[in-house]
Amino acid sequence: MNLYFQNYSKVFRKNFMLVIMALVLLILTFFIWAGVPFFVIGNAVADLTSNLVVILLCTSLSGGFLFSLFFAPINLKVAENIASLKQRGILRSFVRIQTIWILASSLIFAVVMGVV
Repeated sequence: MNLYFQNYSKVFRKNFMLVIMALVLLILTFFIWAGVPFFVIGNAVADLTSNLVVILLCTSLSGGFLFSLFFAPINLKVAENIASLKQRGILRSFVRIQTIWILASSLIFAVVMGVV
C-alpha cells in the first residue's frame, strides 16, 4: 500500500493541475454523478425488482463508477508508474487501481445513502 501512496503523492506533486481539474469537475457536475444513480438507475432497477439490497447495490455501484471516472487520468498516471516498477502491463495496473476506486467509491456512496 505504501507503494501506491508514494506514487499518488508523486503524481499529485508533478501533475497538480489534474487534481484541480478533477475537483472542479466534481463540483460542477455533482448532480450528474450523484443524481443519475439515485434517480435514474434507482428507478430503473426498482421497476425491475422490489429487492432493496439489489437496488442499493446497483445504485451504489453506478455512483461509484461515475465518481471514479473523474479520477481516471490520475489513476492512469499512477498505473504507468506502478507498471514500470513492477514490470507488468499498464492496462493491468490501471484496471486494478480503477476497480479499487470504484469499489471504495461505491462503499462510500452506499454509506451516505444509508445515512440519508
